[in-house]
Amino acid sequence: QRDMDFALKYQLEIKTVVKPFDKDETFKVKDKAYVDGGEIINSRFLNGLKVPEESIIKTINILEERKLGEKKINFRLKDWGVSRQRYWGCPIPIMYDSTGNPHPVPNELLPVKLPENINLDTKGNPLDHVTDWKFIEYKGEKFTRETDTLDTFVDSSWYFLRFCSPNEKDYGYNKDEINYWMPVDQYIGGVEHAILHLLYSRFFMRAIGYKKDDFKFNEPFEGLFTQGMVCHETYKDEKGNWLRPDEVETKDGKKYFVKNKLENVVTVGPSESMSKSKKNTIDPEQIIKNYGADAVRLFILSDSPPEKDIQWSEEGISACYKFIQKLWTLHKNILKKIHSQKQTQADNENLERFTNQFIEKVTSNLEKFRYNVIIANIYEMYNFLSKEIDKKHNVKLLEENYIKILKTIMPFIPHYSSECLNELSINPIEEVNWPKVNKILLESKTVNIVVQINGKKRDVINLQNNISESEVINVVLKNDKLQNFLKGKEIKKKIFIQNRLINLIIGD
Repeated sequence: QRDMDFALKYQLEIKTVVKPFDKDETFKVKDKAYVDGGEIINSRFLNGLKVPEESIIKTINILEERKLGEKKINFRLKDWGVSRQRYWGCPIPIMYDSTGNPHPVPNELLPVKLPENINLDTKGNPLDHVTDWKFIEYKGEKFTRETDTLDTFVDSSWYFLRFCSPNEKDYGYNKDEINYWMPVDQYIGGVEHAILHLLYSRFFMRAIGYKKDDFKFNEPFEGLFTQGMVCHETYKDEKGNWLRPDEVETKDGKKYFVKNKLENVVTVGPSESMSKSKKNTIDPEQIIKNYGADAVRLFILSDSPPEKDIQWSEEGISACYKFIQKLWTLHKNILKKIHSQKQTQADNENLERFTNQFIEKVTSNLEKFRYNVIIANIYEMYNFLSKEIDKKHNVKLLEENYIKILKTIMPFIPHYSSECLNELSINPIEEVNWPKVNKILLESKTVNIVVQINGKKRDVINLQNNISESEVINVVLKNDKLQNFLKGKEIKKKIFIQNRLINLIIGD
C-alpha cells in the first residue's frame, strides 16, 4: 500500500499483477493495493501461478537458472548492538588494561554499580566524565571501566526467569522453580515488542539452554497476543514543527490554528500511534484529573477490539465518564434498597439468572481477549439493573448478587467497584475472589423467538424454553398482530429453529 500511495502521489503507472481467485484478468487495483493471496496476471511467464506459494518458487528458479541470484534464508535477528552510550541501564562488567585489551571484571569486584549524584548535563555519555568511577586499580595494575551500559532489551529478555526466583542470591534463577513456573502462559505486547523483545527473549532462551540438558525450555512463551496502539491526529505549524494537541485550536472543525494565534495556520496530519517525537500524546495526569482513571480505562477497552488500533477521542472519554456517573447513581439506588427495612420474600430467580449469565459472559470474553464485548456486557448489566431495581426483592439475595456483579467488573473499572464494595462493608483487597457460576441458573425459562413471514421479520414473541414447533405455530396463529399477514393465506412451508426462529412461507 505504501508503494501504491507513492505511485498515486507522483502519477506513476500502476500495473495490476495479482488478482483474487474469484476475479478475471480484467481486475484492476484503484486506490487500495490488493495484498492477499491470488493469481499472477500481466507478468508473462509467471501468469496463472498462485501467490505466494508458486510464484516465489518459480521466480527463484528462473533467477538461479540465469545466474542472477540464488535462494537464501534470512533470519530476522541480525547482529544486535547490546550497548548504549548513556548513564541508565545495567553496567557492563568489562574493564580494559593500559593496552586496551578487555578483561571481565573479577568476581570480588562484582556487582558493578552505577555512581550516584552524577552530572547528567554533559556532552556524550555522562559516565565518561566520572573519573573516580571510570578509572580503577586492581592488583597493582590500572584499568578503565566500560562506560557503555546494556540496552534495556537485554534485561527484559530474561526477566521472566528472574520472576520465578526473586529471592535467589547465588544465581539468576533456580532450576526447580523455573521448571515449575515456565513457560509463560501468555505474552501480551504491542507490535514493536513482538518484533524486538519477543525475538530477543527467544534468542536468550536458546543461548541459556545451549548444551544444557537440564534446561528444558526452547520457547519462553506459550501464547502471543499483539495489542493495538492508541492513535491521535498529528499537527505541524507553518515551519513544519510538530505541535502538541493542547497547542492547537479550531473555530469551525475545518481550519486549525496555533492556540491564540489565528494567523498561524496548522497542518493536520494523519492519525498515528502516539509518540513523543510527533508530540501527538495526551497528558495522562490531566485526563485522569478531569475524568478519572476508570473512564480512561473504560474508553480504551470499549473503543475497538484490543488487537486493533484505537483513535483517541475527547468525546468518547467524556461519554465513558458520564456512564460511570450513571453507574454511581444506580449504585446509590441499590444501596438504598439493600439498607431498607423491608425484608420481602419476593422471587429473585430472574436476578440470579442474569447475574450468573453475566459472570459467564464476562469470564468467557475475558479469556478470549474480547474486552470491547465485556464493556457491552457492562452496559447490558446497567440497563437490566436499572429496570430490575424497581421490582420487589429479597434484599439479602439482592445484595449477594450485586456484590458478585461488582467483583466481576473490578478488572475493568476497579476504582468504582472498590468504592461500591467498601460501601457494602466488603474489603476489596482481602475479600475479593472471582465469582463462581451456578450452571443450573444459566438457562433461561423463556426465550425470544423471531417470527418471519416469507423471510421478513414480522414480530418477536417470548415463549417457554424448548417449546415445540407445533406449539409455536399455535401461538403465531392466535397472534392478532400476525393475523394481518396470515389471514386468507396458505402456509406452504415452515422453517423452524428451536428457541430462535420460525419462518412461515405463505402463498395467496
